[in-house]
Amino acid sequence: MFKTTAISGAILALAASSVLAQEAQKLERIQITGSSIKRVDSETALPVTVISREAIEKSGATNVEDVLRRVAANSGMLSDSTQGAGYATSNANMRNLGANSTLVLLNGRRLAGHPFGSIGGSVAVDLNSIPFAAIERIEVLRDGASAVYGTDAVAGVINFITRKDYTNGELTVRYGAPEKDVGGKEHGGSIAFGMGNLDTDGFNLLVTANIKEQTRLEAVKQAWYARHATEVPGSAPPTSFRAYPGRLMDIGISPGAYTNPGQSMAACDPINTVVQVAGKTPNGTDDVKRCRAVYAAMLDNLPDSTKTDLFARGTFRIDADNQWFIEASAARNHTTGRAAPTPIDGTAMKVTANGSYPRAMMPITSKYFPTALLTRLGYTPADYVTEVKDGVSYTEIAYRSLDRGNRVSDNTNEQFRMVVGANGLFSGWDYDIGLNIAQARGKLNYSGYLLEEPFLAAMRAGIVNPFGPNDAAGVAALDAASLEGTVRQSKGTTMVLDAKASRELMPMGGGMMALAVGIDLRKEKADDKPTHPEYSKGSHIGGEGSVPATSASRNISAVYSELSLPFAKGLEATVAARYDKYSDFGGSFNPRVAIRFQPSKEMLFRASAGTGFRAPTLWDVNSPVSNTNTADPQVDPECPQAPDSAGNLPALCNTQFNVRLSSDKNLKAEKSRQFAFGAVFEPIRDLSIALDYWNIEKRDQIGLISGDTLMAEPGLYTKYKSRVKRSPTGFIAYIETPVENLGKLKTSGIDIDIRSAFRLGDMGRLGVGFSATRTMKYELQNGRDLPFTDYLGRSLGGNPPVPDWQHTLSFDWTLGSWNVALENVFTKGWQESAAVVNTNLGVDAPYNVKDTSRWNLAVTYKGIKNLRMTLGARNAFDQDPPFVASSSYGSHAAGFAGSFADPRGRFIYGSVTYQFK
Repeated sequence: MFKTTAISGAILALAASSVLAQEAQKLERIQITGSSIKRVDSETALPVTVISREAIEKSGATNVEDVLRRVAANSGMLSDSTQGAGYATSNANMRNLGANSTLVLLNGRRLAGHPFGSIGGSVAVDLNSIPFAAIERIEVLRDGASAVYGTDAVAGVINFITRKDYTNGELTVRYGAPEKDVGGKEHGGSIAFGMGNLDTDGFNLLVTANIKEQTRLEAVKQAWYARHATEVPGSAPPTSFRAYPGRLMDIGISPGAYTNPGQSMAACDPINTVVQVAGKTPNGTDDVKRCRAVYAAMLDNLPDSTKTDLFARGTFRIDADNQWFIEASAARNHTTGRAAPTPIDGTAMKVTANGSYPRAMMPITSKYFPTALLTRLGYTPADYVTEVKDGVSYTEIAYRSLDRGNRVSDNTNEQFRMVVGANGLFSGWDYDIGLNIAQARGKLNYSGYLLEEPFLAAMRAGIVNPFGPNDAAGVAALDAASLEGTVRQSKGTTMVLDAKASRELMPMGGGMMALAVGIDLRKEKADDKPTHPEYSKGSHIGGEGSVPATSASRNISAVYSELSLPFAKGLEATVAARYDKYSDFGGSFNPRVAIRFQPSKEMLFRASAGTGFRAPTLWDVNSPVSNTNTADPQVDPECPQAPDSAGNLPALCNTQFNVRLSSDKNLKAEKSRQFAFGAVFEPIRDLSIALDYWNIEKRDQIGLISGDTLMAEPGLYTKYKSRVKRSPTGFIAYIETPVENLGKLKTSGIDIDIRSAFRLGDMGRLGVGFSATRTMKYELQNGRDLPFTDYLGRSLGGNPPVPDWQHTLSFDWTLGSWNVALENVFTKGWQESAAVVNTNLGVDAPYNVKDTSRWNLAVTYKGIKNLRMTLGARNAFDQDPPFVASSSYGSHAAGFAGSFADPRGRFIYGSVTYQFK
């Protein structure tokens, strides 16, 4: 009973009774992801998870990201669905090694990476570029494959296979909404049309289209951040000192925190701010009070988005053994992300040449200055005058521009791709040749941002009111200082000419020896262009920093080969090797050996070992110096000013610090060694058990010691404190974070997959599946020659958490025209370090993030001819997303981890599919 489909079933990530019950396939040669050899037997020595189209339909998934969240080996995805800001991309993340280490293919060929890049950042394929309605199956190789595919395949490969020989027509409409009316609704549909039989008509044509729209979900409607009080006793909510109404920095008070503060003074908003008390004012009676902004209340947990894709493939018969094809696709993802209104103080602006901050100064002669309040509290000009220039006294202000609304990032990401090629059989060789041209385009529009120089000038003129509403002159000045419109318009292009061929050579003890050879000629080009000069310089307050133009290209040529050696019945070894030559940094040779041993039809053993590499991105090698800031607020351990009487640090010592990024033309490729071994058992009919151990070691990691990591770990700060640059007054001006070849990373774990089916007689058939990944080690050197730091089950700041257990448990019951699919997607929680909790919530103690456990239910009915109807519920038991202290786990929001859990509660959805051919 050890059939081809049994092995595939043993490594499925979703339950699908059709997969468990498939009949034996025809004896035709097929190609499996991770191998270049076409073969009759798909049971290779490599662990490949296969997700069928039927399994996708039963799961209720509406896009690629929904599907991959159920793959246990894929963890901590960067998700566009939960980004309040950013570039609206969705990336896979196998083995927690980052998006740059997971290779994403469409029909075995590359796509273009996202065109917006940065030094040390990810330039991976946006999953939104995959034509969802065209997918026939997804093959997830859970092993390194640089010996076959080259760079980026260190952690694994995800290959999306489109429908072949499709001759039907299908129309689907979908709608879904959270049970609670908080936003985050979805609706959409897809159409697929195929015609032509290759054997009788000489051609086959497939056309698909898909659309999905999602509405925003405002964070304040759920207030996941407000759980801090019960989750971390004694904590404050995640806040910023830059609030509305503003504060006077020299004396640390906000006029809006007091009763009767004066004319044109707004009170602290009870929803968006909290009031902090710190000692007494000089009159000895009143408290020092100031507003702090609950920034997490002012953004979106889910953005508005519209995702569309089109796909067409035509296959044309040349003769009985050969065919040529043309494949074209286009995808568009438009997302509107909203972050909290612009934070205004020096640390949110560009650092000046001497390392000081460009402070926001207001003349005390302004009609908005609260002189009467300050006098009442006992303050004199000697307390609050920051500087005197040309006879005018100024005071420093910090505030948040609520009157300008949210900072809005309006992203449009597009991918265009065309492949022309031929495949078939020639002189005993199975061949496949193709020319692939893929281009990704990105367009970013801004609104709600302020430009530094005109804004500071308006502040110094005294016509802007940081403590309340502005008059017509103030509004006009802010309008003139606004950054609006298109600020970045970029494209990335990948052109590939590839050819490969395989054939059987000679008989051996266990079958025919087979050989595959191939070439790969590729050109990559980045044309990353900021279109607004002030945006490029980073002169927009509270933005992402400077974004210099990066225009670069490289040529890559590669040759590779693979040899299959079936030494005896049930025993086969496969060796593969690939050499890649890059025009900008050199070459890389990567071999792999794999062994498959099947002593009986009930048992199979497999093992593989090889090397891999990841090339530096074009930005890592070519981009000019740029500036950004730390993802979270951090604490300066050498603050030049003592805490106040209440123990509160100065604002400039607990903030998001400026960071300076620099590229390096001398970077080496990142190298890896990996091995895996496992076994698949079928002790009885309809039961398969697969266990695989994997081990990956990276060296010369390409990355940077981020500002968050450097400030959060005392040992790193001590070693690299020379990178922390200070102003003349001793406050941190910026942190240098050059991209470099860092130390090693070691990770290992076990994949478990159990599949079973039960025949229930008149009660139908029940399929049960369990797929899990247990990560046993994840430790890395944050710098060359530094000690290893253990990140398994921990969040230390700067690096995303690495859960040590993830699983998907699924049940699939079929009775006549009915099908019920129930699944549990589980991620074990982790511990956030005391430093992470302290910098975000003000409590110097670790916090244990709870487990994420979601049950999804879908009921499908096919009793009406040509109709399939599904009603389902994601998160059927309405579990809240676990609370987290950090705000940087795949989301700009706070209070939940966007990389691991959808913020919506119970989500009810339905779909109807009509087959019209």
